Amino acid sequence: MSNHLAIATVTASLVRYLQGAVGADVGNAVVTAVRPDGPNSGVPEVGLNIFLYQVTPNVAWRNQDLPTRRPDGSLNQRPQIALDLHYLLTFYGDETQLEPQRILGSAVRALHTRPILSRQEIRSAIAANAFLTGADLADEIETVKLTPQPLTLEELSKLWSVLFQTPYTLSMAYDASVVLLTADSQPSL
Repeated sequence: MSNHLAIATVTASLVRYLQGAVGADVGNAVVTAVRPDGPNSGVPEVGLNIFLYQVTPNVAWRNQDLPTRRPDGSLNQRPQIALDLHYLLTFYGDETQLEPQRILGSAVRALHTRPILSRQEIRSAIAANAFLTGADLADEIETVKLTPQPLTLEELSKLWSVLFQTPYTLSMAYDASVVLLTADSQPSL
């Protein structure tokens, strides 16, 4: 089971994975993970931004840790929560050169070809980011799977409306599932 760094590790791993794919196809493209609002938000001039906009409980794993306590109140097993991470991928670049569309095509192709974050990619992301030291997502029982999610025009409008004063940018939604977070406490026998 993973510790509190699992969510950040998924995002960092996704950035590294897509940077490799998109960078190979559109040489000057950069992949970032910032909130896509405002003129100085840090989104790339040419590239892809990954924004975690929602986290929800995973339905399939929701009750896997019940019961977590014995009748006397002692811990029976470590509590865990299963989460799905919802990402908005936005694509930037020169519209006259169709860069956003080319970057979208590259990212979608990569995620469709290999829709999981491999343990090695996760370990590489942890090694490349000092703030992820101690992350144990690579040892998780479940691998993180990436799935495109259709957004209706209404859902897309609502999502972009929360990003104040930010014009719509070519975007697509992906879910990363399942991320299991476990408490640090150990059950007693």
